[in-house]
Parts: sequence; structure tokens; C-alpha cells
Amino acid sequence: MHPAHRPSFACSLLVVFTACATGSGRADDPVQVDTMNGWIERVHVESERSRQVIADSFERLNTLAAGRFDKEPAASVYARFVQSIDLAEQQARRFREVVQPMLASAEPVFTQWAADVKTYQSDRMRQRAELRFAVAKERYDAIAAAAVPAQDRLDAYVKALRDHATFLAHDLNASAIDDIQDEVKAVAATARELDRGMESCQSAARAFVEQQSLPAAAGR
Repeated sequence: MHPAHRPSFACSLLVVFTACATGSGRADDPVQVDTMNGWIERVHVESERSRQVIADSFERLNTLAAGRFDKEPAASVYARFVQSIDLAEQQARRFREVVQPMLASAEPVFTQWAADVKTYQSDRMRQRAELRFAVAKERYDAIAAAAVPAQDRLDAYVKALRDHATFLAHDLNASAIDDIQDEVKAVAATARELDRGMESCQSAARAFVEQQSLPAAAGR
């Protein structure tokens, strides 16, 4: 080869460095983590919103079940109750739409992290990595443990509200209202349990994001 066509030593190093950097497959790892954190943040937001719609919809049912219509007609109270159910149903859908991507984005992150923990040559770094992995996984598991069942519970809560709306739709009178009192108490217990679950999900998601989010750029 003519000397003019030979790659320089610096160029050869650049080729080797580039090959190593692109071949390691690690460049996108922080991006995957950031994506997971983003979904967890959205789970936090939707958990908070879910608590609000649960409280609002049950308040509407409770007002209807009390049978006191001195401030507005019974039909108006019923209409507001139905509107609150529609909002709760929309929120149940939004909550499910963020929980499932969170689960999907977290699986490869923690799988790779667990594998990486075993690769350290330094005992000290491996011990630190094992501890940090264990803490992060525990925090994430707390979110999933609250969020996954909350999806079905919120759907069931909405269906229970729908049953009450259907029952009263063509039979909105004092006798019918009196007939649903036990069911309203059962819905109240469900609402309290669901609120506690959403609160746990909200708190766990907030704790994870505060601890695990990537450092923000200056000025953000």
C-alpha cells in the first residue's frame, strides 16, 4: 500500500474506539432508564387524578343516596352523578394506559441491571451496585404492587357506580333510593380501599422518581 493511503495511527485508534463504543450496546441504557422514569412519573400523576375522581364520584352518589334535594332537583343531582361516572371511566382508562407502558419499560431495565451486577471485577463496586439495585427494585416493586391491582379495582368501582345509575334511571324516587342504602355502603368501603391503594401507588412512584431520576441539565 502506498504510504499516502495508509491510515494514520490516530485514525486507527479512532476506528477502534468507535467500534468499541458502538459495539458495547450500553449507550442507550440511560435513555431506557429515563423512559421508565417518565412512565413512573405519569403513574404518579394519574394516581393523584384517580383519587380525585373517586372522591368526586362517590360524593355525587352519596348526595343522591341521601335523598335531600332542597338545593337542586333530584334529576339534576342524578345527572351530575352520571357525569362523574363518565369522568371516572375516562380516568380508569388513562390510568391503565400509563401502568402497562411502565411495566413494559421497566422489565428490560431491571433485567439488564441484574445481569450487570454480576459482571463487576471490583468487589467493592459490586457490593455497592447490589445494594443500589436492591433498593431501586424494592421501590419499583412497591409501585407495581399498588398499581396493577388498582387498575382492576378502579374498573370494578366504575361498574358499581354504573349499576346504581342504571337502577335509578327509571325509578328515581324515595323508595328506590332507600332500597340501595346497603349497596351504597359497600361502594363507600370500595372507594376507601381504592383511595388507599392509589395513595400508596402515588407515594411509591414519587419516592422512586425523586431518588432515581437522571440529573437535570443546568437551567432546567
